[in-house]
Amino acid sequence: MGKREPEDDGEMKKYGNPQSYDPSFKGPLHNRSCTDIICLILFIIYIAGMVAVAIIGFISGDPRRLIYPTDSNGTVCGIDESVKNKTFLVFFDLTRCSPNKLSCLTPQVCVEECPDYYYFAIPGIAQDLYDSLNLTVNEYKEFGPICDYSVDIDALGEDNDQVLQLVQENKCAPYVLKSTSVFGRCLPEFIFNSSLSEEFRTTIIKGLSTLLTEVAGTVGVDEEMIQDGINFILDIGGSTVIILEDIQTSWHVIVIGIVVGTVLCFIWCFIMRYIAGIMVWGSILVLNCILAAATALSFFEYMKLKGNDVSMQELQFTLDLNYYRRLDTTWLISTIVCGVIFLILLLLTLCLCNRIRIAIALIEEASRSVTAFWSTLFWPLVPFALEILVIVLWAIIALYLGSATTDSFTLGGNDTVSNAAGKFQEVVCGQETFQVLIENENKTFCTYELDYKVEFKYLQIYNLFGFLWLLNFVIGFSHMTLAGTFATYYWTLDKKNVPSMAMGGSLWRVVRYHLGSIAFGAAIIAIIQLIRIFLEYLEVQLNKGKENAVVKFVLRCLKCLFWCLEKFMKFINKNAYIMVAIYGKNFCTSAKNAFFLLMRNIVRVAVVNKITDFLLFLGTLMVTAGVILIAFFFYAFSADYAATRFIANDIISIPDVRYYWIIIILIGIGTFVVAKLFFGVFDMAVDTLFLCFLEDLERNDGSADRPYYMNKTLKKICGKKNHSGGEEW
Repeated sequence: MGKREPEDDGEMKKYGNPQSYDPSFKGPLHNRSCTDIICLILFIIYIAGMVAVAIIGFISGDPRRLIYPTDSNGTVCGIDESVKNKTFLVFFDLTRCSPNKLSCLTPQVCVEECPDYYYFAIPGIAQDLYDSLNLTVNEYKEFGPICDYSVDIDALGEDNDQVLQLVQENKCAPYVLKSTSVFGRCLPEFIFNSSLSEEFRTTIIKGLSTLLTEVAGTVGVDEEMIQDGINFILDIGGSTVIILEDIQTSWHVIVIGIVVGTVLCFIWCFIMRYIAGIMVWGSILVLNCILAAATALSFFEYMKLKGNDVSMQELQFTLDLNYYRRLDTTWLISTIVCGVIFLILLLLTLCLCNRIRIAIALIEEASRSVTAFWSTLFWPLVPFALEILVIVLWAIIALYLGSATTDSFTLGGNDTVSNAAGKFQEVVCGQETFQVLIENENKTFCTYELDYKVEFKYLQIYNLFGFLWLLNFVIGFSHMTLAGTFATYYWTLDKKNVPSMAMGGSLWRVVRYHLGSIAFGAAIIAIIQLIRIFLEYLEVQLNKGKENAVVKFVLRCLKCLFWCLEKFMKFINKNAYIMVAIYGKNFCTSAKNAFFLLMRNIVRVAVVNKITDFLLFLGTLMVTAGVILIAFFFYAFSADYAATRFIANDIISIPDVRYYWIIIILIGIGTFVVAKLFFGVFDMAVDTLFLCFLEDLERNDGSADRPYYMNKTLKKICGKKNHSGGEEW
C-alpha cells in the first residue's frame, strides 16, 4: 500500500523521468518569461487581417439587400428613392415559389401597405371562393388588383377583362390575398392560423388551381406544381409568428427558469463534496445488482424453456418480439452477455477500487477548491460574453461579405426561343438586355437575384478560420486562468492560508506571459475544425450528384478520423494549459510534460476522467431535468391553482401561450448551457488538482523537507503520510 503505483523503470523511462524534488517550488511560479511569442505575433497579424477583411466587407457589401425586400427590378423597397414610401413586397403568384430553392419565379412589386382584402381576377371563380371560405363583406373586393408600376390602376376603372389581359401579360397579379407583413414580405394571413382546417386548404388549392388555369392562356399550368406551391405557402410560417409571440409574452418566465437552474448549479457544486462518494459507489452497486439480477433471471428463463417445442423449431427472422421470448436460445445468449458484463464490471470494481476512491477524493477536493474561490463560479460569464462577442463580430463580417453581390436578372414566362430571323425583340431587365420572341414579349417578366462574387468566398474562409481561432483562444484563456487558480489552491500546504486573490494573480500571469501559448493551442484546434467543416461541405456537394460508394466511405472515415483527432487535441491542450499555468514553459514543452505525466499514470487517468465525466453528466442532467419539470408543472397544472396554493398571479403571471412546450424547451436549453458553464469550472478543477496530485506523488516523500500537499483522504488512500509535525488537513 505504501509503495508508488506508477509503472516499472522501463515504462517510466519510456515516458520521461518523474519530476524531481525542487525546494524552491511552492506552486505556480512567479518568476517566468513570455512564451510562444511568434505565435502571438502571427495571431495579432491574423486579427489585423480580419479587420482588413471587415473593412472590405463594409465597403463592398450592403446587408440591406439580404434583409430588406427587393422587387423584380432590383429596387430595395423603402430604401431606394423610387419606392421610398413603399416598404412592403407583394408576390404576384406565390404558387410559383419553390420550397426547395427558396426562390419565387413570379413578378414582385413594392407596395405601401400589405393588402387587407381578397380579390380574384375572374368574378365567377371569385364568387365560388367567397362562398366556400365564408368571407365577410369587408374581406373582399370585387375590383382591387395589384399591378406593375407601369399600370395605371385608376385608368382601368372596373374593367375585369382588361385586368385579365394584364394578368396574362404578367403585369397584374391573378389574385390578391389578405396578407400580413413578415420581415417586409406580404404573406397570406391564413397561413398563420394554427387551427386551419383541411377543408380550407382544399378549397384554396382547388380555387387557385382553377383560377390560374383560366388566366394562363397559351402558357399552360402544371396543377401539381400549383398544389406544391400552395402547400408551401400554407406551411412556410404557419406557427412561426405564434411561437415568436409566445416567446415575447413568456420571456420573463424563461429568465426565471434559467435563474432557478443557476441556483441549482450553485447548490450542486456545494454539496458535491458530501455526495460524490455516495453517488459513485451507489451507481456502481446498482449497476452490479441490475446485471446480476438480469443474469439470474435470464438463466432461470433458459432452464424453464429448455427443450420445449417452440425452442426446437428452426430459428426464423421476424418482427414479432414475443417469438424470440419463447426461444431458449434467446435467454441463453442473454445469460452469457449479462454474465460476462457483470463479471468484467465486478473485477474492474475490485481491481480499481483504490483508483475509484482517488477519483472520488479528487472530486470532493475540487468542490472545496471551487467553494474556496467563489469568483470561479462567476468567471464563466467572462469567456461566455467574449464568445458571444466573437460570434456576433464573425456574423456581421460574414453578412457584409455575403451581401457583396452584383445584380443578376433573368426572364420568366418566355417560351422556347426560336431560330427564325426577325422574330426577336429586346427586353430590358434592370441593367441587362434580353432577346425574346416578339409574340411572347407580353408574357415575359423579370426576376431578380443576387450574384455572389467568387473572390469573396475566399474572404469568407479567411473570416471563418479567424472565428474558429478566436473562439478557441477564448476557451484556452478561460482554461489557463482557472488552472492557475486551482493550482495555487493545491500547492498551498495550509489551506486556511489560501491566497484570496489567487484568481487575479493567475489572470495577470496569463495576460502578461502566455497569450502566445494560448494562440498556439487554439490554432491547432481551429485547423482541425476547419478541415472538418471542409469535409462536411465536400460531402454535401458530392451528394448533389451521383453518389460514389467508395468516395462516401473515404469521406466518412476522414470525418471520423478528424473528429477523434479534435477530441484528442482538446484533451492535450487542456493539460498543456495547466502545465503552462503552473511552470510558465512554452506550449510544446508543457504538452510533452503533461502527456508523459499522464502516460506514467494512465490507469488513474482513465478512471478519474470517466468518473468525473459521469458525475458532471449526472449533475447537468439532473439540474436541466429538474428545471424542465418545474416549467412543465408551471404551464400544465398551475393555471388551476395560481390563485390558491402554488403560484400567486400578482407575483408571477402565467402567460397565455399556445405552444408552451417551446418555452419549456428554451428554458431547458438555457439551463443546459448554464450548467455546462458551471460544471466546466468543476471539470477544470478536477483536471488541475489531478495533475498536481500526480506531481505531488513524484516530487515529495512525506518528510519534513518534502511534505505531501494532498489532503488527508488522498494520503490515506495512497498509503502516504507526512512525517513532519505540520497540520494534517
